[in-house]
Amino acid sequence: MVTIGQITDEGVENLGSRLGSYYKGGPTLVEITEDAIYNYAVDNGDTNPLYVDPDYAARSRFGDLIAPPAIVDVIKHYTAGMVGGLPGVHQFHSGNDITFYRPIRLGDRIGTVYRPYKMSEKEGRFAGRMISIDVIIWYFNQRGEIVAKAHGPCFRVERRQARERGKYKEVEKSRYTEAELQTIWDAYDREKLRGDNPRYWEDVNEGDDLPTIVRGPLRIGEIAFRSVYGGGRLGGAGALAEGAHIYHLNEYRKRAGFAETSETGVDDHPHRGHWEDQFARFIGVPGAYDVAVMRTHWMSMTMTNWIGDHGWLKRVWNEFRLFNVEGDANWIHGRITKKWKEGQEHLIEAELWIENQRGDVNTPGGAIAVLPSKDHESHVPG
Repeated sequence: MVTIGQITDEGVENLGSRLGSYYKGGPTLVEITEDAIYNYAVDNGDTNPLYVDPDYAARSRFGDLIAPPAIVDVIKHYTAGMVGGLPGVHQFHSGNDITFYRPIRLGDRIGTVYRPYKMSEKEGRFAGRMISIDVIIWYFNQRGEIVAKAHGPCFRVERRQARERGKYKEVEKSRYTEAELQTIWDAYDREKLRGDNPRYWEDVNEGDDLPTIVRGPLRIGEIAFRSVYGGGRLGGAGALAEGAHIYHLNEYRKRAGFAETSETGVDDHPHRGHWEDQFARFIGVPGAYDVAVMRTHWMSMTMTNWIGDHGWLKRVWNEFRLFNVEGDANWIHGRITKKWKEGQEHLIEAELWIENQRGDVNTPGGAIAVLPSKDHESHVPG
């Protein structure tokens, strides 16, 4: 019997016994519909017509709608949370590293296999003893082709320890002036998409800055819409077990310690901290906070906006260093750090980082993209 809500040696040993095993992720194949593509794009603030305008997409090199590459997250949420173990011990997503191999097209059916493979223990100021675990997830289509591969590390912490240590107790939500809000709205108006105008590899230089985009100030509705179904079936990621009522009850029966008792005395989902201040503070977070993969999509979007229809986002990675709470504005910056050739592909690497209105970098990361080249022998996936 593992002690509920505590990190014990027995619990850690049980979790470690799962390393190296392969698991099938949910339904065998999930169909990518026009509504699924559209909803994922708009729920993440992505205006790219390749995803939201069928007529535009039909005239593109893809010949039809394609999905934003990061949509694989809602086939299977790219985090090690699905590995389970350590009942009642909270988990926070700590980063992503996703490689994209081919487009996900309208009508594709996507399935997954995942494998937890790495675990470590550390001591942190946030919650004391913490367990970090990573998982690798393969996403494949109905033809058996690998469309993406993702890593989704998370760390496991005791909620009581996080609450009592109070690392974030001095953090307060921001209140904006009209001038500050106007700066954000102006940045939205300046946002540009490269679109059908090719950005050639030869025209890019190391040290070039990418256009900065902004997402936020973060509102509860944006978190809720992004998260409403959670963890799969093309609704969102990370916030709810599938369904409601009897479906939730059955989840709580199956998983000891999965639910947390609310102020009503009723068991409820621990991720309600994504939209409820009181519960967020109960687990040591300063307020309702984002589903962290939103930031992964914003980084992906920064790249796809810049490379245009004729390029290909090959890989994106990041670390979630700080919580992104209600009211935070997220400024996504980028800079080209490297360009090189690999076979027929002409590649660039960018450093990416997200900075909030306090001047804190909450998410460092990077990306690799393939650009078209004036060399007629070049190749761009897709």
